Amino acid sequence: MKIGIDIDGVLTDIEQWQLDYGSKFVFEQYHKGIINSKGYDIEEIFNVDEKAEDEFWEKYLYEYAKNEPARKFASEVINKLKDEGKEIYIITARYLTDRDTAEGQRMREIVKKWLKENKIYYDKIIFSPEDKVEICQKNNIDVMIEDKVENINNISKNIPVICFNARYNKECNGKNIYRCYSWYDVYNKIKYIENRNKIVIFDWGGVIESHKKGEYSTDKAIINLIKHFNSKEDENTIVERYYAQSVEDITYNINLEEDKWFEKIKQEFNLKCNSEEFYDYYINEFDKIEYYKNVVEYAHSLKNKCKIAILSNLGSLDKQRLDKQVDLKQFDYVWLSCELNTRKPKDKIYEIVENDCKIEPNNILFIDDSKENIEMAKSRGWNTCLATGHELNRIKEKINELI
Repeated sequence: MKIGIDIDGVLTDIEQWQLDYGSKFVFEQYHKGIINSKGYDIEEIFNVDEKAEDEFWEKYLYEYAKNEPARKFASEVINKLKDEGKEIYIITARYLTDRDTAEGQRMREIVKKWLKENKIYYDKIIFSPEDKVEICQKNNIDVMIEDKVENINNISKNIPVICFNARYNKECNGKNIYRCYSWYDVYNKIKYIENRNKIVIFDWGGVIESHKKGEYSTDKAIINLIKHFNSKEDENTIVERYYAQSVEDITYNINLEEDKWFEKIKQEFNLKCNSEEFYDYYINEFDKIEYYKNVVEYAHSLKNKCKIAILSNLGSLDKQRLDKQVDLKQFDYVWLSCELNTRKPKDKIYEIVENDCKIEPNNILFIDDSKENIEMAKSRGWNTCLATGHELNRIKEKINELI
């Protein structure tokens, strides 16, 4: 990850410095005080003209540039990021630094000396114009830490921006803008952004909904469903025969007028019902299936740490039951075989997942109770966890390794 870091207002607290030194200067020179504490520069804060602002910076620029300390823990956090393999780019539009003059050279040297004295590590320093959008694009910056309103709003159209909190940028907000209040808060926001490029994908049956013998599982619901409409069927053979008729119809969408899947089941078991009666009983019976509430709660708790998703082979009738159990709107993605016209472990469904979420395979963790499904995911470079909902501790360990 390449991290862009501004200096003034990010590595330093220029907001408070301008209020302190500006108040002294304007009082002594013009007998005025603070007019707009939310202003970005001396002109706005004290309602003075450009000439007064120039006089202020002529008097105090080098005092500020040489002596204003770095914010607390800036060096410590940047070193942590460096140790984690992040690339640090200092991107500053400090006054004079973009000029090819003796003054410009002097200010550039002052900036480099200041960074060294304050133990601010960096891989590259860029003296930029005020608009940093092009600089970020050319250098493939992944996250920019900035305080200036225009830069925050413009850069965030392309990449995440961590907005270092100030009175003058309070109005900045948006999908790609993350407000921070200290350098350790910066660190937390970077970890959050980094993990939002990771995803944990849960299977449903066996991982969330019970498939375990002894519990009211899918197999038990199938047996009760079939025997309700034909009590003479041998329950020892029902489940295997049911799946044999269903496996290639797992993507079925129910059409009561023309339902080939139901007709196959009806013929196989000699059922005494029509499709509407069958599906009404199906819904009532399958709603009784137990599921692992602790797995659902844990999945929901991950939302602030990474993206979460469901990838499941199921028919359209089962979606409403799935939604009751997990609240699908809590998940970033929901991939269901009945809506994708393909199923695990076919390669196509895994390809759809990758194309939709646009996350690198090594940042995907897939949890499933089927070895066959897991092996296909592994072959695509995904991280995997072969587990059932009874193995929540194992699931947690795998997720912690990812995030």
